[in-house]
Amino acid sequence: MHLIFNQGDASESRIYYCAHYLADSMGLFADEGLSITFTTSESGGHTVQGGQVPAVMNGEADLTLGGPMVVMKNFQENGPDLRCFCASVAANPWFLAAAQPQPDFVFSQLRGKRVIDVGNVGTATLTFRWLLTQQDLIDAVTLIPGSGDAERDYAAITNGEADYALHAMHALAPAIAQGQLFSITSLAALCGNVPWSAYIARANVMQNKATAFNAFTRAIAHALCLLEELDAREVAEKVQAYYPDYAFDALIIGINAYQQANIFARKPQIPRSEFEHFSQLLSAIGWLNPKLPVPYATLVVSPEEIQ
Repeated sequence: MHLIFNQGDASESRIYYCAHYLADSMGLFADEGLSITFTTSESGGHTVQGGQVPAVMNGEADLTLGGPMVVMKNFQENGPDLRCFCASVAANPWFLAAAQPQPDFVFSQLRGKRVIDVGNVGTATLTFRWLLTQQDLIDAVTLIPGSGDAERDYAAITNGEADYALHAMHALAPAIAQGQLFSITSLAALCGNVPWSAYIARANVMQNKATAFNAFTRAIAHALCLLEELDAREVAEKVQAYYPDYAFDALIIGINAYQQANIFARKPQIPRSEFEHFSQLLSAIGWLNPKLPVPYATLVVSPEEIQ
């Protein structure tokens, strides 16, 4: 059995997507009689028009990994028949970082502060604005768009031009490892459990290659269990080869932060309640049309339904 897995461009290979690397490194796919070819795209993207999704749509790849928000929006726009079939990231993986430790930080301390949105990633930015609204801080926090140069933005934090950096831990961990920044808080708990990222395929491809997709899901389920059982250094040692240009100490810091914040899904199933909570959040921030439903039963295929 064989599947082609398009990961998007190099920027899509983030630490919080390490479950399939762990599965590959530890031979979990091979144990299921499955081989995986990892491919990439020339550019990244956060819609069905960009990044890895077109490779799935045009048949160049069997599956990919990305946000269910893309599948939801695709459904509303009457696009191809995309499905989420296996969980990966079960919470918001964005963090706040600052120039000094703040062990007693609470979100209300953002009042009157300046936050640089280093990543400028659409749904992450909109979700942060949603959080500010929920906390009655939307008019009390200055949100500064990132410059496109992370080092420049981090320097703005250390020299006092801004108070906090907003980004995924994958991007923050190298600066934290160097002592330039300190992790202040994860946004995961504030947003609640949401299926931030999942494995995605076209319904007809899953049906035609059901045995292979079932094998893939079992291997990922095993890898997700190991992400709970192993400490960050052990995981980092097993996936380091998949992040060749990433400092090992930063890899440990990033994996540990995601483990502590319960970012990794614990099971391959995507719960209905979490999917619906996410769709409501995405409607509230304007990513989805609130007048058009995004039915869980249509867009999510549970492992036992792949046949």
